[in-house]
Amino acid sequence: MSIKLLKSPFVNEFRGLLSQAKREIIFSSPYINDAGAAIILNSINDVSNKNIHIITNLSVRNIVDNVTQPSALLKIYDSFKNTTVSSLAKLHAKVYIIDDLFAVISSANLTYGGLKSNFEYGVLIDEKQTIQTVKQDVLDYASLGLVFDKIFLTKIYEESQKIEEVQEKQIIQRTDSDLKLLLEQQQKIDTILIKPYENKETRHGIFAKTTQYLLEKNKELTTEEIYQHIQEIHPEICDDNRKYKNGEKKWKIEVRQARFALQRKGIVKQVPNLSHTWTLLK
Repeated sequence: MSIKLLKSPFVNEFRGLLSQAKREIIFSSPYINDAGAAIILNSINDVSNKNIHIITNLSVRNIVDNVTQPSALLKIYDSFKNTTVSSLAKLHAKVYIIDDLFAVISSANLTYGGLKSNFEYGVLIDEKQTIQTVKQDVLDYASLGLVFDKIFLTKIYEESQKIEEVQEKQIIQRTDSDLKLLLEQQQKIDTILIKPYENKETRHGIFAKTTQYLLEKNKELTTEEIYQHIQEIHPEICDDNRKYKNGEKKWKIEVRQARFALQRKGIVKQVPNLSHTWTLLK
């Protein structure tokens, strides 16, 4: 296997790799800004006939902190032939895959700082089998998140613009009305982000996919371990404050219902002689 070390700034090497893309780009980056999107768009030849899959963390905090810019996602969405954007709150990996040619695993986000000004480090891999493994791992994790379409991203962008107007002012110049606007916009964005999760079928699908994913990775898990892992992956929909009258957390009941559905389909089973322990049906 061929591995090359990448030391910051490695933006020129990164551009060179992107220029060789023929079909698709897959990348995982918690933070994405306009400068990072520009590097992608300016480095790839004819993006209009290529596909791109983005895994990021499109959260209220990241938007307010201006480390993930919805405008960057929209620019990419408008440029590529097919664009898929999924979001997961616990994403931390920075991985860039170009076709089956190259995989870059790095500390660098798709931002100006990540690719140009910060001290970052990474490795470039060009061995096909390893690239396939990395690609499958990234896509498996990405499948656990919601896929956001252009209409959804446009709504987020429109609300985030009002936040950016306040952020452009120095802190000492911000008025009480500016601070009130910031709070209102955060609440609006939070409402937009959580709206897709209100659909019971969507929640059921997420919990079922995540349960199966966890059992594939861990072989055997107890019910409590499944709860713990799912809440870590999906904190935005595992609200401990939402309870039934008997005090049981609603999201835990939904997780059990998803596991029962997997049982009925013959995908998971209880481990023989072990109470409340589950595994995949081989």
